Amino acid sequence: MQASDSTMMRQYGPWALIAGASEGIGLAFAEQLAAQGINLVLLSRSAHKLARARARIEAQHPVAIECISADLSHDDGFSDVVARTEHLEIGLLVYNAGAVHGAQRFHDQPVAHALGLINLNCRGPVLFAHHFGQRMRERRRGGMLFLSSLACVSGSSYIAAYCATKSFDTIFAQSLWHELAPDNVHVLCLVAGKTRTPAMAESGLEFEPGQEGVMEASEVASEGLAHLGDGPVWIAGENNRAAASVLKSLGAAELVEIMSEATAALYGKPYVRVAGV
Repeated sequence: MQASDSTMMRQYGPWALIAGASEGIGLAFAEQLAAQGINLVLLSRSAHKLARARARIEAQHPVAIECISADLSHDDGFSDVVARTEHLEIGLLVYNAGAVHGAQRFHDQPVAHALGLINLNCRGPVLFAHHFGQRMRERRRGGMLFLSSLACVSGSSYIAAYCATKSFDTIFAQSLWHELAPDNVHVLCLVAGKTRTPAMAESGLEFEPGQEGVMEASEVASEGLAHLGDGPVWIAGENNRAAASVLKSLGAAELVEIMSEATAALYGKPYVRVAGV
């Protein structure tokens, strides 16, 4: 069950930082935390989208909001975040920063594409977790939530680097969950499946409202907050949990085949089965 206002504030403190907060799942987290009286630091690349998100939240909830426009795929993005939050007690970190990754074979796109995903999905969580997690550890309270994807369960054609980075996020969060438990810092990896968000639409996946097997951003965020203290991993959506259970029972080659076929179908790409699998 989701915590009450006083419980949330007592457990995590007065401020939450949400990376990737301007739309989709990140914005849903921001709105739900604001509804519980938590002040917000909203982080995104787009200053325009941040301003729109801020106005939307302020129209509904009387909380303090700071906005930081920063590109976490570049080195100076994190330094700016540290400088702008030095005076705040960030007790809850939601790392939801993402990019429109599309679907192409690894060698059919510039290597910079994969390196950008590594910066955003691997380097970023490490930097944020180390800086803000250390402060939570010293205060002996706090929480960190990292967004992952069902793509973390296996490699797949067309999204090789994306799968690898999401696997990193999942295992990194699991490790921190165990290390920080004695310090009263909750860590959760929230694994999302198909979710109707603007970023997914930009990646080429247009989901209809109420489409079977597709979750709304608000549903994913709600499950994440409800299970933040139940780490290390929570898979959002009953259908996704059932699918993950089946997939994890398969052998590696068969699993990669199934994931590759599903990815090809999802993005309308050619699929060729590996002989002998």
